[in-house]
Amino acid sequence: MNDKIDLGIAEDEDLARAKAWWKENGSSIIGGILIGTVLVVGYNFWQSYQEKHASEVAGLYEQYNQSPEDSVALEALLDFDDKAAYTQLARMTAAKIATDAGKFEKAEQLLQSVLDTKADDGLRSVAVLRLATVYLANSKQDAALALLDAQSNSGLPLMQARVQELQGDIYLQKGDADKARGFYESSIASMQQIGQPFVLIQLKLDNL
Repeated sequence: MNDKIDLGIAEDEDLARAKAWWKENGSSIIGGILIGTVLVVGYNFWQSYQEKHASEVAGLYEQYNQSPEDSVALEALLDFDDKAAYTQLARMTAAKIATDAGKFEKAEQLLQSVLDTKADDGLRSVAVLRLATVYLANSKQDAALALLDAQSNSGLPLMQARVQELQGDIYLQKGDADKARGFYESSIASMQQIGQPFVLIQLKLDNL
């Protein structure tokens, strides 16, 4: 009989402690569950949105790529996502078309916008080289040199080689054969470092 009474008392005490613990901690547990649920739902929604967004950007780029001279298709892509990698590729394609047509100012604006939107390193490097080339075609040698100076310390040998070659082209256009020679020689050395052909650069150097 005493055992039953003792057991009942013990159960009552455990129940009381459980209630007290729940009263103290229950709200935080529920809050944690709710927060966790919101985070999971939010993450899934964001993933779905990102996938849908990426698919739509790719679709718009494909439309533009089928008719790269269509300014309406380009504007649609720019309006949808100004910073997407596909948008930067479209800008560079449009810049090439403008350059080929002798519309250098337009090409400069398009390529500068790629740099202004903070494209990834690969696209940025290409945009820098193309913009410097457009400057050179438009006889803006000093602007081209200023742009390339910021890339002269690139840790990528191929990028260094291309920058040095273009710097040689610029100084050649400015009439400074000695500086052009120095940059062509540096470009060849950089190409040799990574085992890349440098026939065209050698021809430029030999023709000085």
